[in-house]
Amino acid sequence: MLQFYYDFLDKYLNRSDFQMCEMDTDSAYIAISGDSVESLVKPELKAEFEADKCNWFPRTDTAEHKAFDKRTPGLFKVEWEGQGIIGLCSKTYYCFGAKDKFSCKGVNKKCNDINKDKYLNVLLTKQNSAGVNRGFRVVNNTMYTYEQVRDAFSYFYPKRKVLADGVSTTPLEI
Repeated sequence: MLQFYYDFLDKYLNRSDFQMCEMDTDSAYIAISGDSVESLVKPELKAEFEADKCNWFPRTDTAEHKAFDKRTPGLFKVEWEGQGIIGLCSKTYYCFGAKDKFSCKGVNKKCNDINKDKYLNVLLTKQNSAGVNRGFRVVNNTMYTYEQVRDAFSYFYPKRKVLADGVSTTPLEI
C-alpha cells in the first residue's frame, strides 16, 4: 500500500487531486477530483504513466489480457465507484452513489436498518450508535437464541487523531 501511494499516486497525480479515505490490507478507497485517474495524470508524466500503469492495474488492451489480469494478485481493480464515503472506523464505512456499499464489522446486517443517515449521524453528532445482533448458541447440547445490543457504529477512531472538521486526521502523539 505504501508503494502504491508513493510510487504511483504521489508520483503521477497532484496531491490536491486525490485523498485517501479508507484503506485495508487489500483495498483502498480514494476520492479523486476528476472523472478518472488517467484524466488527472501530470501532463509531463503521461508517457511514463502509460508504460507503468500495467504494474498497478489490469491491462485493458486485449480481451485476453483483461481476462488474465482480472485474477492477477497485486493489481488494483475498481470494485466500486460513487459520489462519496463516510468512514467512521476501520471496516465501518458507507459508500454512496448509484449503488451503495457498506461495511459494519461485528454487526448483523439483516437485523439492523443500515443506511447512510446512520453513519452520517454518528459523524456529525460524535455519538456512537447501537446495533443489534441475534443468533443461536449451543451450550451443553441445548440451543439458545440470543440478542445482543452493542455500540456498533463508533465515533472513536483509535488509529489517528480526528481534527475538528471531523474529516481530517493527524498522527497520534504517543
